[in-house]
Amino acid sequence: MSIRLQLLIVALTTLILPWAGCQYARELETALRVSQEHALEASADTIAHALSAEPSRVFRDVEDTVPFSQDEGDFYVFPLHTQPLLDGYLEDWDVPADPKPLPGAGGHAARLQAGFTNRYLFLYLEVDDPHFIAEPADAHPDRDPFDRVDLTVERPDGSLEGYFFATGAPGLIAAQTVVTGDDGIDRATSEPRIQAFWLQTSRGYHLEARLPWELVGSRVWIEARDGGALARSGPARRDPVRGGRLFMPTPGLSDLLAIFIRPGTRATATDANGLKLGTAGSLGSSAAGEEADAGGTWYRRFVTVDTSSWPLQASSPDRMVGASVTAALAGHPAAEWLRTSGSQELLLAAAAPILVDGQARGTVVLEQAGDQLLELRDRALTRLFNLTLLATALAVLFAFSAASLISLRIGRLRAAADSAVGSDGRIRLEMPESGSGDEIGALARGFERLLARLNEHTQYLRTLGGKLAHELRTPLTIVRSSLDNLESEGIREDQQGYVTRAREGAVRLQSILSALGAAARVEESIRQAERVNFDLRELLGSAVAGYRDAFPEKRFALDTPPDACFMRGAPDLIVQLLDKLVENAVDFCPDSGLITVRLVRAGSNYELAVSNDGPPIPSALLDRLFESLFEHRQGRDTAPHFGLGLYIVRLIGEFHGGAVRAANRPEGGAVFTVVLPLI
Repeated sequence: MSIRLQLLIVALTTLILPWAGCQYARELETALRVSQEHALEASADTIAHALSAEPSRVFRDVEDTVPFSQDEGDFYVFPLHTQPLLDGYLEDWDVPADPKPLPGAGGHAARLQAGFTNRYLFLYLEVDDPHFIAEPADAHPDRDPFDRVDLTVERPDGSLEGYFFATGAPGLIAAQTVVTGDDGIDRATSEPRIQAFWLQTSRGYHLEARLPWELVGSRVWIEARDGGALARSGPARRDPVRGGRLFMPTPGLSDLLAIFIRPGTRATATDANGLKLGTAGSLGSSAAGEEADAGGTWYRRFVTVDTSSWPLQASSPDRMVGASVTAALAGHPAAEWLRTSGSQELLLAAAAPILVDGQARGTVVLEQAGDQLLELRDRALTRLFNLTLLATALAVLFAFSAASLISLRIGRLRAAADSAVGSDGRIRLEMPESGSGDEIGALARGFERLLARLNEHTQYLRTLGGKLAHELRTPLTIVRSSLDNLESEGIREDQQGYVTRAREGAVRLQSILSALGAAARVEESIRQAERVNFDLRELLGSAVAGYRDAFPEKRFALDTPPDACFMRGAPDLIVQLLDKLVENAVDFCPDSGLITVRLVRAGSNYELAVSNDGPPIPSALLDRLFESLFEHRQGRDTAPHFGLGLYIVRLIGEFHGGAVRAANRPEGGAVFTVVLPLI
């Protein structure tokens, strides 16, 4: 793995900062939730204490402590924003609740909905009675069987008044009451102030009635009777102390609650039954919150708290329920987080008890949308993410730049190390970056020290041949002179073989010393050679003529351009180069074989090629032929070979700024080419 990639990976570890930021944001959100719970709970408790000081502004009847009982005929009356039209339909009431069933038995089902305005009490009744029995012309409710709805009203003065609704034909009707005439006979008389609409349906009928408040006190009993089956739906009794109570919002309480709350908060006051007495405010998010929500949505994927186990908000238009309300009715302020059933948004609810004479007679419930908390969290999280991502990007950029610089410096050092030893064996001692004071500079200086020691050893090896040739020349002369003296004094015939082998060894040793000395002298002569301008074509012609005389058993061919070929160099060295190539070609060329010396112009260079017939060179050896002391002859002759001839060819070619190469010919044999620059 490259250093650049390693540093990039190290830089990417800074991504742990956003992860840590997410953990911090979650802890921050938890702390904000607890803080919001305490703040909302304290606000609810403050409002509850203020309302406890004026219970008459909260409860319509402060003395009534009897629990709500639907079986006794109690029902909740919803506030109506507009006065509905008496038509037997409930759509124009704009109440988000279904009618509640009336108590009763016998299979006669009836459902009631109640609403009020400033002037009227409205009653809506749905009765399941598919067999309609119309009211007779001269009706007597006590003895005549017909379908009707009985209504008992406690008037403002405390007296009870009974009415009933019945009709011979559906439509707009008035309530009727039974009065006793002067003759003692009961007769049904209409009450025009109480209007109703009787709507016949496939399942039974709907009754929508309107009662003026001057006729209604605090209790109303409703009973639906089936004239045919003699079944009924409604409370079992009409007790002036129990049942039939109207539970409804307290006038002016909503305006009072609105004084205590701020935008984005909804306040609800309830009685001991959890029934709503007043509501103010709304949970609508501000425009700024919506913008924050739009901008921070994608962050929430990383920090959203799992709320699947939180309770759902129990939606009821007439009462408040939940753990916080239950705790408040027990006398303890409490708060809880809820999930709305529709959009799964979060809602915080806090409830506090309204105490009257030390008893919890109701609650104040404050609700806030969770978006307010998310807005604060997202605002902090956005700043955190932006800062950490910017820091990560800068760290990655800096690390990548530093890695690129380090890789570039190491690459330069590697390239210099690869080329420190030239093709001619010379060692370049200078290394890049050696002047730097860091670890790379220390490494470069270490390379320089290593190359300096290697250069010293190489110089020693280069001069070793000449030193050995010089040192061994005297002992070898002594050996040869001793052999001469021994032969001159006469030796036995059986000793002649030993002397002959000793003389051959001495001759071979002399050849070795001469070759070593020649190699040393060639390197020295190459360094001291002088360059002159000469005609290479003329030089080749003279040399090839000499080779024909020296090697009569071989055939020589010369191919040169027709005009002069001038170049600048050392003619003696060029002749020596040609001698080595021709000697190598003669060694491998068979008798009567052809050796060709060819000179051609190729662009800005001369190409001097010497080719010969004979066996090809193994492909694996082509790149090593010009190395020092490399020899690939295997028993071709008894003459010593030390692998210095082609090495000297390479030294001379490089001295003239050229290059050498070897290749096999398609028709057989080999060709050695020396590229020499023109003048």
